[in-house]
Amino acid sequence: MEALARSRTPISSGSLDFAHLSGLTLVISRPIANDAHPTDRRFLGVFVPTVYLQDEGIERVLDGLIAAGTRAIAIEPTIGRETAGSVGSRFPDLHVDGFERILDRPLWGHRELRLETFSAYRPNLDRYPSGPYRPTYRPSPSSEVATPDVVQGTIEEAHRRGLQVHLALHPFVIPDVRTQDLPITISGDAGSGRRVAQTACLNSPAARAYGLGLVRDVVAAFPQVDGLFLDWAEFGAYALDDLFSCFCTDCEHAALASSIRWDDVVRDVRATWDWSHRLTSHELRLLRRRMRRAGDVVAALAEAPGWLEFIRFKARSVVRFYGDVRTALDQDGHSRVSLTARGWPPPWNLVSGMDYRSLARICEAVAPKLFTFDFAALPRWYGTALKRWNPGLDEAEILDALVEVMALPDAFAERTFPRYQIPAPDELHPTDPIEYVDRIQEVFDQVGGHAACYPIVHAYLPEPQWKRMVAIARDGPADGIWVQMYGYLSDRKLEILRDVWAAGSR
Repeated sequence: MEALARSRTPISSGSLDFAHLSGLTLVISRPIANDAHPTDRRFLGVFVPTVYLQDEGIERVLDGLIAAGTRAIAIEPTIGRETAGSVGSRFPDLHVDGFERILDRPLWGHRELRLETFSAYRPNLDRYPSGPYRPTYRPSPSSEVATPDVVQGTIEEAHRRGLQVHLALHPFVIPDVRTQDLPITISGDAGSGRRVAQTACLNSPAARAYGLGLVRDVVAAFPQVDGLFLDWAEFGAYALDDLFSCFCTDCEHAALASSIRWDDVVRDVRATWDWSHRLTSHELRLLRRRMRRAGDVVAALAEAPGWLEFIRFKARSVVRFYGDVRTALDQDGHSRVSLTARGWPPPWNLVSGMDYRSLARICEAVAPKLFTFDFAALPRWYGTALKRWNPGLDEAEILDALVEVMALPDAFAERTFPRYQIPAPDELHPTDPIEYVDRIQEVFDQVGGHAACYPIVHAYLPEPQWKRMVAIARDGPADGIWVQMYGYLSDRKLEILRDVWAAGSR
């Protein structure tokens, strides 16, 4: 059982190589030459919600971004309008546990509001196989919302100014997703109620068909785009329960078809689930000591081979979907449209399936998300679950173990759950951005020159930490960065981005 304890938790950043763990046999739909990605290491991209293009105007938004050194933008194929009451959804969206962020850059005069969104194109239902998931189309009320041409107009104007344009899609965020298509934990639970966006399981045939149909449909509607960002095309890692999923029938069938030893997976993951529900203080201390030594981690995984199989299975599931997307784009005549894999950074990518080494041979770029507000709250998200499962454990000892295992050091003199939350807009985030250097380096080493490495840094930071984060990303090994998102880039933060990113030699 001690071996299972050692293998239960995601491996600390930098401790082991993903490909050696996964043992993947790659099926590469389109090999990428080592020099295929941009060599200009000043690459800077920004995610821009389309509603800002409606509010501020396309030219004004692009003027400000180009002045800051932006080379590319990413937008979604939607438009929106402000609403009142319970219509639509809050913008910016609430996070996993409901903490409310507010915008740095007002939208239609507000730092928070409710939005109703509409598709900026008419879906072609012929691109979606018959099944439970087919898109619906609601034409925008033209008297109240900018016409759908705002997306096409942005693409054309950005290209005129020499900017790349990428479309951001969520292929597994499916409206009215069925319970049977949601990931299932080893305990048989179809969700803890905290799953982000209720993403469907990657191995659900119905969900995969919808996701591939969405990709083909959107690119056909906007064939001039330069690339696609796929988000949440991986397994979850926001909740501790997520690490023990998915065990649906579709996953079992997919695993057996890939020669995964599913019986070993079920045995070892179930044993670890049971162990995690009867923890003692001694076991937590033992876990912390053993996670510091790579040899102990390797020994634990060797003694619990089901976990190695589980890692391989998740990675194969993610890589297979990206390979199918690349093939679909090529078959539809869109081979020039690049593909970027966006997902969890180390060490969480081990349990989410984002095998960047393998994805780099399918995608033109990889983009690990460095969202410090997530990292600020993760110890509580995981810790409260462990406390619920093990009421006799102390908050501080749970948090001490989690912070060390996830390599998220902080300066708290006393660790309690309330300290680990989404920071307020002007509140310093508890982890220094320097802690993410190793995570960037690890992903950069994994891709090995086969794809560009563009970490995504989130602008939801106080100005001093934002300046530090940009400088760290500038001086690191990555080929450039993407910034999430324009709504948190105040004029002052845009100035910081311009001045810091352009400074020094890269």
